[in-house]
Amino acid sequence: MKITLESVSFTYNGRSVLKDVNLEIESGKVYLLVGKNGSGKTTLLKILAGLLVSRGKVCVNGEVADPISLRRLVGYVFQNPASQIIGATVEEDIIFSLEMLGIEREEMEKRLKDALRVVGLEGMEKEDPLNLSGGQKQRLAIASVLVRDPPFLALDEPVSMLDLPSQIEIFKLLLELKEKGKGIVIATHELEYLEGVDEVVHLNDGMIDFRGSIMDFVAVGFPDVEIPFSWRILEKCRTCSKRRMEDAHTLDKR
Repeated sequence: MKITLESVSFTYNGRSVLKDVNLEIESGKVYLLVGKNGSGKTTLLKILAGLLVSRGKVCVNGEVADPISLRRLVGYVFQNPASQIIGATVEEDIIFSLEMLGIEREEMEKRLKDALRVVGLEGMEKEDPLNLSGGQKQRLAIASVLVRDPPFLALDEPVSMLDLPSQIEIFKLLLELKEKGKGIVIATHELEYLEGVDEVVHLNDGMIDFRGSIMDFVAVGFPDVEIPFSWRILEKCRTCSKRRMEDAHTLDKR
């Protein structure tokens, strides 16, 4: 499945937040949105998830999609997980959306069990969400979206409020969801332990000025993004390997 943005623009209070954005998102891939604060990352995520209406087209498999359709297809996870918590217990919070959809109880319980297992919150069904740790709240927010089984996830700074071990746990979970075929779009400044990224998308003043692999992104360099040490090592290894291949090719010609 593909979601395509075609010439998408968005204006807020007279200010152009996104300008003529073109982007394609596919199932089973991880897309990383980067750029300084105010560059348009959150707005782009909300348009993908049908939470904002923009100028231009948002298409699903080539057909123009309305916001309601996009909300079914894209699960949105807010930066602050507490802002998504509405249930008195973990169980109530996760199944709330299913109750609104009129899902039968047997199917609801099955989906609840599956969502708890995937995010690692089994046995915590009756816990008060407000008593959970930061990492557990983030997992709950993801579970409340996963229970609807959307093919895509859009996450806004999903680890910005978490300690390092919790960041690693959430990124590991997202990679597992990618392997299950979910299309994942992440806006984050925390890059060090984020693995499995298929494409980096850099936004500058509401426009996309780079799309490509992690190594190509590092090679180009952007002053508004702090490049993780591990990414620099990968790019350095690629550069050295390329030089060795070029040297070997030169020797063969001799």
